[in-house]
Amino acid sequence: MERVATYNHQNTLVQYMMKAEAKVAAEQVRSASGLNSTDYKGIASDSGRLVNLESHYRRLEQYIDEGEVVNGRIQSMYDAVGGMSDLTSRLSALITGLQGDNAAGVEGVVAESAQLMQEFGGLLNTQQDGRYLFAGGRTDQQAVDLDSYTAATYPSSADTGYYQGDSTVAHFQAADDFVLSYGVTADQPAFEKALRAFSLIANMSTDPVDDDLLAEATQLASDATDGLSIVRAKLGAASSSLENTIDRHVDEQLVLQTQVEDIRSVDLAESTTRLSQLQASLEATMSLMKILEENNLSKYL
Repeated sequence: MERVATYNHQNTLVQYMMKAEAKVAAEQVRSASGLNSTDYKGIASDSGRLVNLESHYRRLEQYIDEGEVVNGRIQSMYDAVGGMSDLTSRLSALITGLQGDNAAGVEGVVAESAQLMQEFGGLLNTQQDGRYLFAGGRTDQQAVDLDSYTAATYPSSADTGYYQGDSTVAHFQAADDFVLSYGVTADQPAFEKALRAFSLIANMSTDPVDDDLLAEATQLASDATDGLSIVRAKLGAASSSLENTIDRHVDEQLVLQTQVEDIRSVDLAESTTRLSQLQASLEATMSLMKILEENNLSKYL
């Protein structure tokens, strides 16, 4: 009877079966995890592109996080300037009440003007996260010190001696190719004119009332109100621009996330089909191994 040499065949099949089992196990992991690989080695051909995509995603994430902080500052400044505008409008109303034949309550107007001036200064010293927002680059100290402000007298001239900050205008790198300038310093003309108008009324003589002083204070308050509206509009535009930039970053992140998932994620239909094929191949190998074992050489000795 012819001898059947099964050893080499069995050895080859064992090695093939071990490889098949490894492939089945790997495909089961892919199918269960939904990932092509849990490390860069498993996606070597796309690893460089994946690293670049993930790096870009993280950079956008930083722009978004920092942008939201900066936008919070802009919103605080916007609200503060709105409050200043209300105070200046109130001063204009008080001055109007002192003019003409119906002038009355001068002492009360003087006292209220002094109080309004302090409130205005408080808004210029608005803080957020420990930063004085209207102090330029000197964010660690108050923007204004009204105690050092010399009382205005008629005729007055511009005086920013109250300002404790510097000339630095805050800006923010909102994107790779976009730097947003948003800073407002407390020595700008609108603020200076408002404080001067407050000071004129808060320190004026009550008997008699100086009509020329009232006229100057009226003009200063009007100019300040107009200037504050412009400052507030610029802050609103800066906030809107930053919000739009953040929205674009978020949209770009969604695109990047899709591209990353395309590299990392498994096509479940394809993986299921491949797993079935690998399992069928493994089962066929195991069946062949069983046949060889049943017909091994010892049965023919």
